[in-house]
Amino acid sequence: MAFVKAGRAEEVPPGYTKLVRLAGRPVLLANWGGRVFAVGGVCPHQGKLLEGATVWDHVVDCPWHHFQFDVRTGQNLYPRNVYPRDLPHLEAQVRPLETYPVRVAEGEIWVDLG
Repeated sequence: MAFVKAGRAEEVPPGYTKLVRLAGRPVLLANWGGRVFAVGGVCPHQGKLLEGATVWDHVVDCPWHHFQFDVRTGQNLYPRNVYPRDLPHLEAQVRPLETYPVRVAEGEIWVDLG
């Protein structure tokens, strides 16, 4: 799939997120340090949308139960770091978010859904 327009850069200022739907799927745009990232827009913990998520440092924080993900890699940072390894049924809740390549050109955000 080619890059699709996800919005205007001014709609996602540094330190903010915005949930968009691209090709029918929710995608969270997050601006950390002036760079826009795109990750899957549904938290794997309970399948809730990440609309209203906050971003700080390189971390997206789910507004529902504060599961945290690295915007650069999609990896779960919390609670993966505190879940006991002997409870593998919890593993599905800390699946990584999908990540998508982003390009910002002439004030527009473009995302490649792959």
